[in-house]
Amino acid sequence: MMASGLLLGFIADGCASPYDKMNPQFKQNPQPKQRYQLMLTIANAPGPFKSVEGFMQFDVATPECLPPPKENGGHLWPTPTEDIPFVWTRVSDTEYTGVVYIDGMIDEDYYGRGVCRWKLMQARAALKATGANRETRFVPNIYPEKLIVQQAETTYFLSENYPRHPEAESEDPVSDGQIDRSKMSDRQDQDLFTVTLTPKAITR
Repeated sequence: MMASGLLLGFIADGCASPYDKMNPQFKQNPQPKQRYQLMLTIANAPGPFKSVEGFMQFDVATPECLPPPKENGGHLWPTPTEDIPFVWTRVSDTEYTGVVYIDGMIDEDYYGRGVCRWKLMQARAALKATGANRETRFVPNIYPEKLIVQQAETTYFLSENYPRHPEAESEDPVSDGQIDRSKMSDRQDQDLFTVTLTPKAITR
C-alpha cells in the first residue's frame, strides 16, 4: 500500500499542470528610481474620509513574452497584472500625500520567451467615509502620462453617493467619478465634490 502511495506521489510530481509550470513569481523593484510625490486634495465633500488607501496597477506591456495560445487551451494568455499598495499620509482633513513610481516591477524573462516589460497603468486612491462595509468607495486615478509631465488630474463625484447612495444595491459600491465635468452638466456644482491628484517628480 505504501509503495502505491509513493508511486502516485511520483506520478503527481512528474505531471505538474502547465498552469503550475507557467505561473512565475513576478518581482517588485526594491529600489525604484522614477518616483513621484502625489498630493491628494479633497474639495466640497459632504463629509470626512477616514479611510484612504492607495494602489499602483502594473501590467505586462509586451504580449510576445507570454506563452502561446496552444499552452492555454487555444486562448490568449491573460495579461499579467500586479497591484502594489502605497500609503497616503494625512496632512489635513482634506489633504493627503503619497509616493508612487513608474518602475515598480522588474523586467525579466519570466516565461522563457523573452523579457516581459511592465508598465504602470494607473495610480489610484480609494476613499471611504469611515472604512465600514457597504460604504461607497470613491476611486480617483491618475495615468503615468500625467505623472511624467507633472499635470494634475481632477475627478468629480456625486455627493449623493456619500457615504452610500440610499438606493445602492451592491454590497461594495464603487464610484470612479468623471474627469470631464461636461459629462455631468445636468448637475450643479453643489451636487458634486472633487478629488485632485497633483504629481511632483522626486529628484533626490
